[in-house]
Amino acid sequence: MEFTPEHKVLNDLFGNDLTYIIPTYQRPYSWSARGKSDNDNQVNTMWQDLMNHFKSDSSNIYFLGSMVLIGEVDKREFEVVDGQQRLTTLALLFVAIKCMLGEIKDEEIESKHADNLKEFIKNALDNINTILFNRKLFGVQELEKKVKIQSLSGFDYDKVFKTALECGTYKQLPTNSISTEQEKISKRYFDNRDYFISKLKDSFLDKGTFTFAKAEQLNNFIAFLKNKVTIVRIISKNFEIAYQIFEILNNRGLPLSNKDLFRNFIISEMHKDSIADAEEKWKELDNSDYDFTPEFISRYVESKNAAKQRYSAFNDIQEIYKRSFQKTINKKKSQIFQDDIKINLKNYTNIKRADFENKEIKNRVLFLQQCGNSGKVINLLLALFKNVDDENKIVQFLSELEIFILYLLLSPKKRFQTKRIFSAIQLLNSNDIDNAVKKVALSQTEKNELKSLVQSDITDNAWAKLLLAGYVWAKDMNNDDDVIDLELKYREATLEHIIPQNPDNNTNWKSDFSSNFRKKYTYKLGNMTLLTQKMNSKAKNYDFSKKKNIYKNMKLSITTELGNIMDIDEQFIENRHKEITDYLIQHYGL
Repeated sequence: MEFTPEHKVLNDLFGNDLTYIIPTYQRPYSWSARGKSDNDNQVNTMWQDLMNHFKSDSSNIYFLGSMVLIGEVDKREFEVVDGQQRLTTLALLFVAIKCMLGEIKDEEIESKHADNLKEFIKNALDNINTILFNRKLFGVQELEKKVKIQSLSGFDYDKVFKTALECGTYKQLPTNSISTEQEKISKRYFDNRDYFISKLKDSFLDKGTFTFAKAEQLNNFIAFLKNKVTIVRIISKNFEIAYQIFEILNNRGLPLSNKDLFRNFIISEMHKDSIADAEEKWKELDNSDYDFTPEFISRYVESKNAAKQRYSAFNDIQEIYKRSFQKTINKKKSQIFQDDIKINLKNYTNIKRADFENKEIKNRVLFLQQCGNSGKVINLLLALFKNVDDENKIVQFLSELEIFILYLLLSPKKRFQTKRIFSAIQLLNSNDIDNAVKKVALSQTEKNELKSLVQSDITDNAWAKLLLAGYVWAKDMNNDDDVIDLELKYREATLEHIIPQNPDNNTNWKSDFSSNFRKKYTYKLGNMTLLTQKMNSKAKNYDFSKKKNIYKNMKLSITTELGNIMDIDEQFIENRHKEITDYLIQHYGL
């Protein structure tokens, strides 16, 4: 079996000689009891849920969620893929009980039960130490934490956590070289522990006194935590399966994205290469200059591999790193990797923002962004801009790609050809631009089909809108004489049929246009333009005399020119259709 799910009470989860390793690729501890709304942060919610269940239904189990681990069931050490937030917070809850009991002074103990209560405190402290620590014999017996944090970039969060579990304070830590972010994360361990301590005192001290009745309640609460609070522990022998399970599960914690994993991976690799300021190197990538989204990781992986990602983008990233990058005399492996990421990230950002000085490249990219299957298209564009410097060849490739995808969209029996796209990526990655162009180029027969499709009825509003936008962008890239640039906001644009699809009887659409003409031209490009949603709602099915006043208020020339004519007839629509389609046919080279 590739993974083993086990239902565990906390007493078994924190069993003898068990060790949980929180690896470097995990984000630092992020759960909090303090913030903008202290009542609904993760730690507050955990406490409130546990206490509500304890008070109302403590005889039944309370399910706290799942953990995903890498390891073997019969071994005693596991790597935590998912669940570190819950695991760490539970350890802080148990240690909070230990710290609270340790702080109780003799004068705060109910005098008539003093001996029994002191014995209870001693036994409870031993009990909790058994939960939190393994007893190891190193010449002398020592307590070793069951939850360990691998250090990242030289900062030892494990030491911070250890101090918190020993009821120490933040002030005991050396803080002379700590960053603001490291300080914030470090204080979180102590703040959350101290939050639990304050809540435990409210619940299990009677006006500051530890009474026999409160000791019984606390004993029942500890028993509830150990024997009724449960977690499903899922163990896999390899990362790929473990991470796949993690991605599927709906966790209560903050999900760890491919970007989080990637961040910790690249910082860790730089640390191994003894690169100074690894975190600062990461910030060179993760800033407002770039659109560093989790999607970029997937696009980068598929662009590099010329194939669909397998288990997870992060797993594929590690394979790419091992396979594709080697250190040189002047640069370490992790530096070369970061350089490659930076180049691709810049290109990805330019593609997403359509930020190109060359107007033809800009407008063709704008068109391709709206063609559906955007992930596969971006994969291809990343390979193009990474491997080709010649703008003329870039334009040639984009123009062929544009009509290739348009042909697939408008042909009712065609499907998006992923295999062909990945083949083109592979050719681009091999610096074979000429054959990459051939891979996406249409045959003459296909071009003739596309020419006919552009001239025919287009009943799908999305594709009609796209073709009209393509017409606008094509005219814009061929017009360098204007003193201003007007940008088409594609997402805000809607398709408007000049002759309405269902015209009212008392309008000029019925009197001036025959039913045969309307049947022939209603769904052709000559009868279409672009309006904002607001203006489209205003236009309705009105006469042209009313519609043209709405058209006149638009800034897009394809629409404003309609508002500047006196009247409209069949010949105008027919001529307009020919003008638009002829221009597109010439633009696409059909």
